[in-house]
Amino acid sequence: LGWSIQRGTKAAQKAPDDAAQQCYKLCLRCAFLIEFHTIPAACIVNSDQMQLAFQFGGNTTWADHGAQQVPVLGKEEKRACTVVTGLSMGGTLLPFQSVWQGYKPKSLPFSGRANDPVLHPSQAAGHLFTLSKTRTYWSTLETMQVYVDDLLAPYLRNANQHTGRAPQADCVWVIDAWKVHRGEPFRQWMSDTYPWIHLLFVPAGCT
Repeated sequence: LGWSIQRGTKAAQKAPDDAAQQCYKLCLRCAFLIEFHTIPAACIVNSDQMQLAFQFGGNTTWADHGAQQVPVLGKEEKRACTVVTGLSMGGTLLPFQSVWQGYKPKSLPFSGRANDPVLHPSQAAGHLFTLSKTRTYWSTLETMQVYVDDLLAPYLRNANQHTGRAPQADCVWVIDAWKVHRGEPFRQWMSDTYPWIHLLFVPAGCT
């Protein structure tokens, strides 16, 4: 038949032509805030989110030898969650938030039972297991609010106090340009609820 095993193909993400200039401007904004507000390294946090797949869909199929475009049926049929991480410039790794598809606790690992011998140590360490309450496992406005309320803001308050500053002294939070992050509802909520946390974005296509 002239077939051979082929990997599925898709267009690669392309960095913008002015990526270097956009990243330079981000550095300038960050440097200005640090200098103007005398912000210590512990009070500057960079967060990212990534897919954590624990049951993969297929990535290969039989296709014509030399084929340039290879669709793979079932490639997206996988089980995964989104993990939101945070690292301070001072080197402190914040607890993780994992976002799970579903509406009820049974959609969480071990059905979200706080006394589960496997789940309990993770929760005791501060890690969050959050339901998306949607049909996907991607971060939403609500899950990001949980992350800020329960992880980021408490960490920054403690970091401020440990460095001899007021609990709500100015801090910097650098995150990627995910559509939820850049959306007006989240930015307005941050401005209203945490005006002391300055939000900066890594330019789109530059992560």
